[in-house]
Amino acid sequence: MEDYDGQRFESPQNQTETDQNLIIDYLIENNINAERTESGIYYTIEKPGEGAVPTVKDMVKVHYKGYLLDGSQFDSSYDRGEPAVFPLGRVVQGWQQGIPLYKEGGKGTIYIPSGLGYGPRGAGKDIPPNSVICFDIELLDVMDQEEMAAYQKEMMAKQAKIAAEQKVKDEEILQKYFADNNIKPEKTPEGVYYTIEKPGGAKKPTTENKVTVHYEGTLLDGKKFDSSYDRGKPATFPLNGVVQGWQIGIPKFGKGGKGTLYIPSGLAYGPQGSGGGIPPNSCLKFKVEVQDFE
Repeated sequence: MEDYDGQRFESPQNQTETDQNLIIDYLIENNINAERTESGIYYTIEKPGEGAVPTVKDMVKVHYKGYLLDGSQFDSSYDRGEPAVFPLGRVVQGWQQGIPLYKEGGKGTIYIPSGLGYGPRGAGKDIPPNSVICFDIELLDVMDQEEMAAYQKEMMAKQAKIAAEQKVKDEEILQKYFADNNIKPEKTPEGVYYTIEKPGGAKKPTTENKVTVHYEGTLLDGKKFDSSYDRGKPATFPLNGVVQGWQIGIPKFGKGGKGTLYIPSGLAYGPQGSGGGIPPNSCLKFKVEVQDFE
């Protein structure tokens, strides 16, 4: 056994054997008659399909449910109500090898050993290290280059429309907040609002600088999601490595400057939100003190 960062992992050879035994035991216990690929993926075919066979150069549209051998579900396009579309060459090896076992229109289940999945690192909190992962899949479409280009164009237009609509919503939310709290901020051309309590030095940081900032981040309802004050130490980072709202707002203050930034969601964490208490499409408020910059 090998110890890494406090986590014990099987050696690759032993882990491969462990995974194979786990899959075989699962198939026997559940009376599943599966086939096996040379690389160790087990699969069943409920419906082989009749269309094209995908390659790693193709983009595919797939409905799926992902779960562990104990039945714990970690992902599902069915639950989201929309199939996933992605280049097959950009996902885990188990998918790159498993999806082409089906033709377009095919349906079945693949059982992927950890070495062809997320390995000893796992993925997030739901896929532990060295986990066999299972997927019920439906291969809905295999896109050629022309179809891929059309789909990407359609998605870009859809995303642009959604972003424009959200921008209007954010502006309404921010304006109501300012009115309710009697705040009269200034606004950058990009849409970041700010108030200056103390301007600081005449020289201002740019996105080429590394800045040291004390800050407190909250949602507009006052819920705090981050604070360097709570940690007792200001944060130092390249300004071009943070959200656009900071890249735009922090340069409004010189060294020693202090104030507040009000950032629309499109210049913060957008529709994805961020772990640690930032829901999708959240406008953010940051109290900031620019202590130094290089």
